[in-house]
Amino acid sequence: MTMLVYAIDVGTTNLKVVLYDERLAVLASASGPVSYERSGDHVEFDPGALFQTILALVADCARRAAATTREHDAVLAFTGQAESLVLVDASGRPVRPALSWLDSRAGVEAELMAASFSADTAFEISGQPFASAAWPASKLSWLRAHEPETMARTHEVLMVKDYLIRRFTGHSVGEVSTRGFTYLWDVRRSQYWGEMLEFCGLTSDQLPEVAAAGSDVGPVLADVVAQLPEAVGYQVNVGALDHFCAMAGTGSYQAGTISESAGTVLSLSMLASDWRFDPSQRISFHTGLHPDDIVLFNGADSGGVVLEWFRREGLQNLSHAELERELTSRSAMGAPIFLPYLTGLNPPDYLPDARGAFVGISLGHDRFDLAYAVEEGLAHLLKRNIDSFSGARAQQIVSTGGGTASTFRNQLKADVCEVDVVVPNEREATCRGAAVLALVAAGELASIHDAAELNRPLNARYEPSRGRLRTELIDRAERYALFEDSLQRLYAT
Repeated sequence: MTMLVYAIDVGTTNLKVVLYDERLAVLASASGPVSYERSGDHVEFDPGALFQTILALVADCARRAAATTREHDAVLAFTGQAESLVLVDASGRPVRPALSWLDSRAGVEAELMAASFSADTAFEISGQPFASAAWPASKLSWLRAHEPETMARTHEVLMVKDYLIRRFTGHSVGEVSTRGFTYLWDVRRSQYWGEMLEFCGLTSDQLPEVAAAGSDVGPVLADVVAQLPEAVGYQVNVGALDHFCAMAGTGSYQAGTISESAGTVLSLSMLASDWRFDPSQRISFHTGLHPDDIVLFNGADSGGVVLEWFRREGLQNLSHAELERELTSRSAMGAPIFLPYLTGLNPPDYLPDARGAFVGISLGHDRFDLAYAVEEGLAHLLKRNIDSFSGARAQQIVSTGGGTASTFRNQLKADVCEVDVVVPNEREATCRGAAVLALVAAGELASIHDAAELNRPLNARYEPSRGRLRTELIDRAERYALFEDSLQRLYAT
């Protein structure tokens, strides 16, 4: 009897399900959009609709698979976003629409939390350098102040993946790699943060039990199995945070390798080696795929969204292919410096007054000089984050996401960061990683590293141009110094 894994990625924009066999071969995939209700800074969604969409996508995968699923054991392995918040009553029904992590209504509450707790102490406990309106703790404080009747009806406080696991198994189970994104969790002690629970008006019994990443948590409820494709049986695996699953899926879950997600936002993860808490290093830290692992994480909102803004507003929606051809013929010589802070705060600096800026622009520059500066500015932001991660030089960057379609951008990142950039030919690295964790839990794999030999995706490697263009390397260093100097002069306190 063979095993099948339905890897379920609960993304912000789309839900994805990829069906794998026990050799990590993709049998089928399906996806569907996530719908939101938006009003000002409120961003809400129907969590029950997510559950129904997942059932439909699993069924779609089974139909598309070449082989029948009825003779196999099946596992539903979850990954995806972390912070989105679902409140349920004693029967597990949501008491109000879920609050997306994109919802920013709790800005004042985040400021109150920051004023109520020592910044260094809160960082050491929560793993987060600062309080944010994105965290469930902030939103719960807002609900306590503005919707006390909602909190009175709330039996359990769940994150979106917790809620879906509850719908499939009947048990409320959280997963440890996502807990650090709640601002309710003591990362180093692996327990809920009592003082913050009290601040938010919660008790620990309102929160789910927490399982290790990649844990099997039990069978699917009989009434839900009746809605799924026929199989010998169904188990649920809690998986892990999407960024960490991508590391497992691309073989980048190792010290010295930076895992970069080059999408709408820029995010970086790295397994730490001999990590010790240092309050001066304002880098988010989290429990990784093994209980004693610490994974460093930074997420900068100013990622691909900045390039898309300039392509739309400055280039009249010029195609990516045309932009690629034009930029390939350009040089850094003479282009302006660009600070990609259009969304404000970006790690590793967290400068509250920072904004986007072109520095050194003149009448001689054209729109492609500005486009070059935007691309280079994002590479500078990447380098700044990588340099902050560790005193040890990164051995390589493993890059996934939509931005990796640009060979120009991949090479530029290698040149600016002075390190190889590896781009796996794997469209669903996150789902592959969730499947890897499920196969390890089932005993099909001895460790996540064994997955490298199973249907391994091909890699494209971009090496720094230092050996071929020595003068260009000197220019890169000088231009990065200009980037740092401009950032400090304009925004540092």
